[in-house]
Amino acid sequence: MPETMIFDTLIALTRSIRAAFEMRVERYGLTFARARLLTAIGRDEGASQAKLAATLGIETPTLKRLLDALEQQGLAERRALPGDARKHAVHLTDAARIEPLLGFRAEVDAALSEGIPEGDLAATRRTLARMAENAEKLRQS
Repeated sequence: MPETMIFDTLIALTRSIRAAFEMRVERYGLTFARARLLTAIGRDEGASQAKLAATLGIETPTLKRLLDALEQQGLAERRALPGDARKHAVHLTDAARIEPLLGFRAEVDAALSEGIPEGDLAATRRTLARMAENAEKLRQS
């Protein structure tokens, strides 16, 4: 029987991670995309909308729609940047600063790492980082 291709394994892993993540964020009335944005804001408080869009690999109009929804939920807010009222820094509200909301990624990471020796995890991180670089080169070619 042929060995499973890395591509297929990564697709299956990504689907499982996303499904687990979605189950957790639904408790808080969030979608996968909104939760990703929320965690990105938490990691880079005060970032511009353009920077957040680039971080998440999405278009600015998509980010604006997600941010509108988070603002309506009372979880994020835009504040005009000094010197340029057209640009906004994005911040979490106090309502978003609860550990279950900000701890999703750590929870999933811990579950994925369970039972795997640290040396293997370090090698996996290096390998996945290189694969991400290679995938970006592939995308650009």
